[in-house]
Amino acid sequence: MTKISAIEVKKLQQLGWLAATLMMLRLADLAIILAAGFLAHWLRFGGADPLAQEEWLAMSFATMLALVVFNLGQAYAARLAGSVWALSARAIGLWALVFLLMVATGFMLKVSADFSRIWAGLWLGLATAGFVGARLVAVERVRRAQRDGRLSARVAVLGAEANGRALAHRLRSGEDSVRLAGLYDDRRDRLAAAARAEGLAITGRVSDLLAAIRDQRVDCVVITLPWSGDHRLHQVIDALQGLSVEVQICPEGLDALTRDFPLVRNPSAGLLAGLPMITVMHRPLDGWNWLIKRIEDIVLLLLLAPVVVPLSLLIALAIRLDSPGPVLFRQQRGGFNGRDFWLYKFRTMRVEDCQPDGATQAAARRDPRVTRVGRLLRRASLDELPQFLNVLRGEMSVIGPRPHALSHDRQFASVISRYYARLRVRPGITGWAQVNGLRGSIEEDDHIRRRVDHDLWYIEHWSILLDLRILLATPVVGMIHRNAY
Repeated sequence: MTKISAIEVKKLQQLGWLAATLMMLRLADLAIILAAGFLAHWLRFGGADPLAQEEWLAMSFATMLALVVFNLGQAYAARLAGSVWALSARAIGLWALVFLLMVATGFMLKVSADFSRIWAGLWLGLATAGFVGARLVAVERVRRAQRDGRLSARVAVLGAEANGRALAHRLRSGEDSVRLAGLYDDRRDRLAAAARAEGLAITGRVSDLLAAIRDQRVDCVVITLPWSGDHRLHQVIDALQGLSVEVQICPEGLDALTRDFPLVRNPSAGLLAGLPMITVMHRPLDGWNWLIKRIEDIVLLLLLAPVVVPLSLLIALAIRLDSPGPVLFRQQRGGFNGRDFWLYKFRTMRVEDCQPDGATQAAARRDPRVTRVGRLLRRASLDELPQFLNVLRGEMSVIGPRPHALSHDRQFASVISRYYARLRVRPGITGWAQVNGLRGSIEEDDHIRRRVDHDLWYIEHWSILLDLRILLATPVVGMIHRNAY
């Protein structure tokens, strides 16, 4: 059975605590809606008049509707839990939506005249104030827990050289589930000046660290001592093994690796031939995810075929009528795992200007090589439709990093060392970079850097929901764009 570390336990505790807090906020919101309706009635009609049946129905319907709308609108997202403004703005906007739906329902059922406008207005305002008040309390509770460190793993760093100082900075400015409990090193006198120059203070020596552990002020110790100091490393671990504390080792150079190579940011530890190993790079879409991704492509092909096939036939006819030459154009592109493949597109340039060998010049704005029909196709990205053939052949995916011509691959790789990491998954017809407006010709190094950053982010965070988000955004953002020409 896999051992759960102290840091992971703290993360689970934090998530559980936040989930419980947000659940209480959900219940408070439902109570606020009902209480605001009662208070609005009392302010409007006084205590003598009982609540009318229509008002009962309206309040009950609003409560059920808010339960659905608030959850779908992510009014209780954990990422918002530390901000009163973010939580309140989300709740107020969703409550306004609920009220508009209530008004629309009243008009459709022709019962809006049965309700007092003043009562409705008071109900709207009182509930809004109640939502803000509840969030003030919830956020203050979250902030107090964070200040007290009750949800954070207290991590001490042993080793005050460059590697240890870099880790200390990360812990100080990182996630809430961990907190720097001190920086320790027996070479305190020699390294104190370097630490002060970086805004850090060396808390003490190894003996001080051992005392802090015995006083239960440290949950985890991360050793950043250089591998060359194996004797000192043995001594430290020998001293720590008799104490109730988690011990981790941060290898030298890992900070530079994670900074320069984004795919190395999720390492894991395991055993190989009985020896502990740190895996710094995982295979993307491992396990069942490869099969799920392929099934997703097949399903999308079947769903889109009734639209893509007739539209492709019409486009093929328009191309033949517009200019002589073949309907399709193919060009070699860099593919999955560095395997080149022939990518299909509708021909948008004159035949004599088409270059299938990969040595190509990207189209520019008002490019004279582009035909009349080709200009329309490129503007709407309809020239990409034949790539569904590549998806069917397993050379591409519907969604993934866009493939580039071979000459462009070599050019971009000379600028960005991690460029070929994009080829760890199948290239796509549309992708995360495209729906974020990163398409068209590449005129500066920063353009390709941003594309690669988005592609690598997609590889790290792939999910079916992310693919669905990209698919829905493609017709709005990814197809018709000012950079498409």
